[in-house]
Amino acid sequence: MLDKLKAIHQEQREAVASLAAILSHPDRDGDALAAARLVVMRINRRRLSLIDCAILPLLPDAGPADARALSELRLETATHAIRMSQHITRWTLTAICSDWDGYKRASAEMRREVLRRLDREAEVLYPLLTLRETAVRPACPGVSTVGMRDHLGG
Repeated sequence: MLDKLKAIHQEQREAVASLAAILSHPDRDGDALAAARLVVMRINRRRLSLIDCAILPLLPDAGPADARALSELRLETATHAIRMSQHITRWTLTAICSDWDGYKRASAEMRREVLRRLDREAEVLYPLLTLRETAVRPACPGVSTVGMRDHLGG
């Protein structure tokens, strides 16, 4: 699952970079912009679905500190989803054409926020998934790592 999350994080970063590249061109290309926005949104939905439907159900036995971090991540994700929805609603293609510079500023902020979300997800989920995968497939056959995080002070 960790590899899937890392792959979709990379895919999201590339989509955000593509959107930034389109907006950096002096000529406005509405078709390319619309397509790039759609790609960013689709990957975002896939990423959230992966986390909500596949990853979080794998982590029901997280310790108190990890459970708190997961809860905070869920709340932050909901807040981010609201801001993203507001951005998409505000910046229709008509609105973008009417205020190109305003959209470029708003898009830059939203792209920064998406990248911060990816970093935050990685910060919280990568270590938990690494521990889970290590516990499921121990490095040394016959040696269980279940409970090792508690034993090691994690």
